[in-house]
Amino acid sequence: MATNSDNSSGARNGDVSGSTAVAQLVEQRIPNPQVAGSSPSRRDSDDGSSPIYKGGQGFWVRLMTATLASMLIVAGAAWIWTQLGVVKLPTPKWTMSIREGAFVASPGKAVELLGKGVNDGEFVKIGDAAITEWKQATKGHDLAIESVVMTEKHVTSEAVAIRIAGDQSGAMGVVEGRPVGVPIFQPVYLQAGGAGLVLVLGASLVFWQVGLKPRTVDFLIATDSEMKKVNWSTRREVMGITQVVIFAFFMIAGVIFVIDYLFSVFFGLIHVIRTAGGG
Repeated sequence: MATNSDNSSGARNGDVSGSTAVAQLVEQRIPNPQVAGSSPSRRDSDDGSSPIYKGGQGFWVRLMTATLASMLIVAGAAWIWTQLGVVKLPTPKWTMSIREGAFVASPGKAVELLGKGVNDGEFVKIGDAAITEWKQATKGHDLAIESVVMTEKHVTSEAVAIRIAGDQSGAMGVVEGRPVGVPIFQPVYLQAGGAGLVLVLGASLVFWQVGLKPRTVDFLIATDSEMKKVNWSTRREVMGITQVVIFAFFMIAGVIFVIDYLFSVFFGLIHVIRTAGGG
């Protein structure tokens, strides 16, 4: 009885030896509990030194989100590249080859562009231009023209011959092939600029959404936290479920085949449909 009295007295006086097992467990609390949504292997590095909002949390969900978004952006850039490839740029300069003949010209000369007339061998004026280049070629001369002014309903590529403006001698230069327009710059520059703009804007948007915007980042961190609670099936469970699905597939296919066969025989006997070999 004295012992019990001493123990009770010690417990009342705050003696540690008088603490119960439950009280000892309460005292062994975790000083810094794990923040919800953070990875145990990664500490929260959002100490103000990094521009990334909560950079140590939701790592894999944020990484996979950025990867998928980047794939969509690259696909969009490729589509823009293709679409810009068919854009017709202005062509202030045109080049053409003149077949060897009596026609002679020089840079600075004003010329008339001729098209086919109604009758064979007939030429009609369809535009005016000025020669900027005139040089010897293998089978004639190559020339370049600019300041092209075409008549209504005609384009430069329709020119089949040229002659010096105001020349009454009838000397003409026959165009070999078709005139080729020289755009103000190469189309690949337009394609690269458009695709590059999509990539830069897309990358900036992804970085802002995944790394800087608090609302989006908090959602991704919460998603990462929920993914850690997912109970993934074991290999044995997956194999068992797959076998059940395959068995059910063949069983249902067999039942449908039998029903289809019985219906075909029945309707064949009552002459609703013709069976193979039937009259």
